[in-house]
Amino acid sequence: MRTMARKDKGFTLTEMMITVLIIGIIAVLSVPGFARFLHTWKLAGDADRFAAALRTARAAAVTKNSSAVFTFDKDNGTFFYFEDADGDGTLDDAEYRSATYRLGSGIVFAAYTLSGPTLTFGTMGNTRESGSITLRNSDNRTKTVRIFGGTGNVLVN
Repeated sequence: MRTMARKDKGFTLTEMMITVLIIGIIAVLSVPGFARFLHTWKLAGDADRFAAALRTARAAAVTKNSSAVFTFDKDNGTFFYFEDADGDGTLDDAEYRSATYRLGSGIVFAAYTLSGPTLTFGTMGNTRESGSITLRNSDNRTKTVRIFGGTGNVLVN
């Protein structure tokens, strides 16, 4: 007469706890890398948004056939532009002003090579000045937005 051994199916509690422990160790080791990735991703997003605002100011100058003045505040991390219809370089009541944009938390204007925190786009979309604005995140990673004088083109590096 034959007796068949009964096979148990499933996991033991010990096997399950070892699996959970391994998953936990992997999660703990990956958190710093994921945090750096998020900071870098936010920096790239803010640099792109900053460049998009510059390009919008340039397009407004060409479309409206008037100057557009782009301004950023290094201390507050804000930026905006206005359409300078009378060409005096100052914002008047009748002139359009964009929304004020703010850099994300942990991101700052690290440096700029322009003569000041304003840049004027002419009616052809050109600028008199070339330069760059560097943004930095809390991990000291940077993105640089370059403005090319003469053409007014904007590039993010």
